[in-house]
Amino acid sequence: MQLKGSTIDESVVTAFEQRLGHRLPDDYRRFLIEVNGGRPGDTHRRASFGVMNWFFSLADPDDERSLAGANSGIPELPSRDLLCVGYDGSGTDVFVVIAGERRGQVWMQDTEDPRPADANPRVLWHDRRDMEKIADSFSEFMRQLGPLER
Repeated sequence: MQLKGSTIDESVVTAFEQRLGHRLPDDYRRFLIEVNGGRPGDTHRRASFGVMNWFFSLADPDDERSLAGANSGIPELPSRDLLCVGYDGSGTDVFVVIAGERRGQVWMQDTEDPRPADANPRVLWHDRRDMEKIADSFSEFMRQLGPLER
């Protein structure tokens, strides 16, 4: 899979959760402890919406690659129940739901392709048309990632 963020332990994740005010879904939490984000290898980059370019990391000095920095830099976060965990580099952000009845689900927001008013129904819990659920869990999302076509 070839993801590689800086090495962290559970205490770093726990401290992040305390600042966030939510415990992360277990499968995403494990991903951070084992892999801590980074760029996926070519065998795990193709997603339903395009190409997954980066997963944010904890304890990364670069705010653009940092989970905390990336989420503080989103001017219009669609919902406080969402945590942006990565992006495709073409205007699509990937979110894990961290609270509420949809906790654990993975959603994407396509910020580069504005949807016409009749394109998608509004997602009721954050009243947007540019959001789409892509997996019921982070583990399911990771299983969906496939190889880049050459």
